[in-house]
Amino acid sequence: MSKMKQKWVIIFIFLAVIFFSLELAGDYLHTVDRKVYEGKMVAFKFNTIYFNVYKFGKIYRTKRFPLYKVWKIEFNTPKTEGLESSFEVEQNYNKLRKGKRHKKIQLEAAQKWIDTGIDVEIGQEVLFSASGSIYINKDTMVYQNGELEPNWNKKKSLPNQPTGAIIGRVGKKGDMFYIGDDKAPFQMVQKGRLYIGINDFDFSDNSGKFVITVYY
Repeated sequence: MSKMKQKWVIIFIFLAVIFFSLELAGDYLHTVDRKVYEGKMVAFKFNTIYFNVYKFGKIYRTKRFPLYKVWKIEFNTPKTEGLESSFEVEQNYNKLRKGKRHKKIQLEAAQKWIDTGIDVEIGQEVLFSASGSIYINKDTMVYQNGELEPNWNKKKSLPNQPTGAIIGRVGKKGDMFYIGDDKAPFQMVQKGRLYIGINDFDFSDNSGKFVITVYY
C-alpha cells in the first residue's frame, strides 16, 4: 500500500471513530403492542411521554406517546453534566420574561382567532405561557399542543399541525405559526397586531378555554 493510501486510510479510521463516538446513548421505550424505540425521554406531561427517537445514533424526530400505550422504559445511566431540571428551565424562562410587559388572554375553544390588542415590531421577542384544556369535539380533550396524533387537513389554519393546538399570526393576513406550549422566545418576522387562535376547522363542537399570558 502506498504512503498516500495509508494516509487516507488513517484519516478515514480517525473520522469514523469520531462519528461513532458522537452517537447518542439511548433509552428504550417499549409500547404495549411490542414495538421498541431507541432514544431519550425528554418530558412527561398531560399523561403523555415525549420521546426523542434516534436513527443511526442521532435524533430523528420527537414522538409523543400517550401513557396507556407505553409498557415500560429502560433508562441508560444519564450524564448529569449539562442537564437541567424542569425548575431550572422555568427559571431560565423567567429571566427571559423579566422586564417585559405581559397580558393575560382567555382563548375560548370556539374562537378561531382573538385579537390580543398587542402590536409587535419586526425582530421583537415574544414569549407565551399557556394553561388549560379544550374539547375539539364532544369526546376529545386536548391541551396546548393539540391532538396527540396530528392529522393533515387542508381546512385547518396550519394543515400539518395538531388539531386544537394554540397558534399565532401577526396581522389578519400574516403568516401563521405554531405555539403549542412552547415557552421559548418567538422572534417576530412581521410588524402588526398579534393574534392567537385554535388550529381547527370545525369550531361548532368545541368547548373549554386556554389561558395564555403573552410577554412582549
